[in-house]
Amino acid sequence: MSRVRAAQLPPVAVRRSIRRRANASLRDMGLTLGVSPMTVLRWEHGTSEPRLENAIAYRRLLDALHEATR
Repeated sequence: MSRVRAAQLPPVAVRRSIRRRANASLRDMGLTLGVSPMTVLRWEHGTSEPRLENAIAYRRLLDALHEATR
């Protein structure tokens, strides 16, 4: 159950906002997460959602970027 909570992502508009405030490119995000920049773009737009393991990693990265830009 905690893994499911860890995979809960912020709304799509917030995902992009966090990345942009951190000056991270789609390429940076993709390299960090081991996915293509286009995949990150789809996650940001809500046209697709990451699988559980990727969702957990993406959430952790978004949380870290958000904390770094506070």
